[in-house]
Amino acid sequence: MRSTRSLVNFKPKKNGVRVDESTITRILKSKNKRLGTEIANPEAKRHKSVLVPELELALKEFVLNYQHKTILSDSVLTEKAKQLADELNVPQGTLQFSSGWLQKFKDRNNIRQVKLQGEADSADIDAIAEALPLIRK
Repeated sequence: MRSTRSLVNFKPKKNGVRVDESTITRILKSKNKRLGTEIANPEAKRHKSVLVPELELALKEFVLNYQHKTILSDSVLTEKAKQLADELNVPQGTLQFSSGWLQKFKDRNNIRQVKLQGEADSADIDAIAEALPLIRK
């Protein structure tokens, strides 16, 4: 492995930008922490670790199991998160189950809520595509 001094001297030659030795040392010290964290959303600018990963995983599994069976509103998800936090013995006050927390949970796990349309949603798209040219004539 290269020494920090050789890395400091290597970078300006390659990119034209000087990196301070303390920056390289700090990054190398936190290498295990950075490599050990699982990145939920690689496209995100900042990767903030989750406070209670067990709760996050349990709530995600709940959503995946029930999203096709029933409507999961924000209040249902928040109540389930509180229930799971109690089951996992998460200390009170560790998490604020606010709407912001819920929105970030849904963003991290790519959970979207779509409005159900009733009759409009049950229309036969193929039949419409076939009948449209006939209607235009």
